Amino acid sequence: MKNYLRQWAVLALLFTLAGVAGCASKGGEMAGEAAAPATAGYSSAEQGKASGRLLVWTANFSLEVADLAKAQAQLTERMLALGGYVEEKSDYGSYSQSLVYRVPKDAFAAALGNVEQSGKVLSRHVKGEDVTEQYVDVETRLRNNIALRDRLRDLLGKAKDIKDILQIESELNRIQSEIDSMEARMRILKDQIQMSTLRVELRQQEAEKPATIYGPLGYLYKGTAWFVTKLFIIRE
Repeated sequence: MKNYLRQWAVLALLFTLAGVAGCASKGGEMAGEAAAPATAGYSSAEQGKASGRLLVWTANFSLEVADLAKAQAQLTERMLALGGYVEEKSDYGSYSQSLVYRVPKDAFAAALGNVEQSGKVLSRHVKGEDVTEQYVDVETRLRNNIALRDRLRDLLGKAKDIKDILQIESELNRIQSEIDSMEARMRILKDQIQMSTLRVELRQQEAEKPATIYGPLGYLYKGTAWFVTKLFIIRE
């Protein structure tokens, strides 16, 4: 029975060392590549410079529009045509709306153009976050944990002693919990990489006030007020 435990301990140590070595190797490879800087804009050329890197693109806009409902409907239609969807929407009466769109990364540049054409741009912020190292780290640790889980299952099938079985099962549960967490993180990262995010605030343009038209008494009042003012103040 001690041989089983010794075998299990050796395997655990080997996979731990392999995981550390794998992370160090991946980290060295990524460090040697030229990282794509986060920019204030986005274009196909910039995406090309980031070749080989995994980027999460986000954009934040604030627009002033002449017709709030019409602008919202047209912009949403354009995003849907690009293969995107509305993730979140908030209404603030007839004065403003906040929308969160998700669009495929390849349609991000077109989506930016659609937003800018929807009204007067008050503010604009576009960011590309490099998640390459984070993605590779999670992927490597996930692969190593899956291999370790398979080894532990093999040991569990060969174990005879109750104490050994309980210990191996406890370790299996811990490893499986880590695997589940890493797989969830990988799904989130893949979604963020594949689908870019645009947050858009639409503000209703204020209607221009009509020019004041004075009647005869109004002009008389304005002239009298001006004359009285000049009696007391020549220049300020």
